[in-house]
Amino acid sequence: MAQLHDDEADIGLRTVRALLDDQRPDLAGRPVVPLGEDSTGTDNVLYRLGNDLVVRLPRTPSAAASLVTETRLMPELVGRLPVDIPAPEYVGVPAAGYPHPWAVLPWLTGVDAWAARTALTGAQGLGLAEDLARLVTTLWQVPRAAYEGVVPTRALGRRGGGLAALDEDLEEWLDETGGLVDVDAVRGSWRESRAAADWDGRAVLSHGDLIPGNLLVHGGRLSAVIDWGGAGAGDPAIDLIPAWAVLDGPAAARFRDALGVDDDLWLRARGYAVQQALAGVVYYMPRRHPLAQVMGRTLASILS
Repeated sequence: MAQLHDDEADIGLRTVRALLDDQRPDLAGRPVVPLGEDSTGTDNVLYRLGNDLVVRLPRTPSAAASLVTETRLMPELVGRLPVDIPAPEYVGVPAAGYPHPWAVLPWLTGVDAWAARTALTGAQGLGLAEDLARLVTTLWQVPRAAYEGVVPTRALGRRGGGLAALDEDLEEWLDETGGLVDVDAVRGSWRESRAAADWDGRAVLSHGDLIPGNLLVHGGRLSAVIDWGGAGAGDPAIDLIPAWAVLDGPAAARFRDALGVDDDLWLRARGYAVQQALAGVVYYMPRRHPLAQVMGRTLASILS
């Protein structure tokens, strides 16, 4: 696997084999196939393990911390959500020169929403919007006792922790655009979102990264949601990002109607989407990573 980040660990096939030999010798004889040279994922490397499992290795220390959050949260959510989730089969420890925890997860049916994007229009897009609204509503209703102490409360300066603290971050990304984005248009959209009333309600559970690569679809409907390492408790607006990152105009309208959210929450959600998309374009475009295209489409959707 090609290196993507400066602080990336060795995530090659030899490492996977060594970890399995050391900690799961019962699985070591299975075929191991690398996945996703064209994947939009950036935090982890995946290897299919036989027909029904996948090995997930965090690339960086921050991704490793996210994996710990995910593997603690998944057992709490099993049976609560209207879609499949990657409840861990095994959580491994650092070994064989690999410095992070790692996991063996179930192979979930479906193709990610980026790969399926050309089909997710019309009736299929509207159906996906309804599925996403059902997912988000269910997350908002998960009792706090199920995730308190398991996921972090979204801090100021992080997506889902309020927009005001992201002003400086946004400007730093704008300073590095190098002509990749329409700076004036981004600032105009951001000003509109910043004019929305601040979130001051109850913290709710959110996935935090409902972008196309984390949504699996099967038969045109949402079948699974993966990569829960960014889960947290905070502003519910963070999980409305699919309105621009995944759905087209009519489907986004259906999504909003199904959720019944007000203008302030909708504008805050768009602000989180702007900040995420801008950062994704500026960071990943020079690295020639497919996520830059995903985030570029999101930004175009917002600015149009």
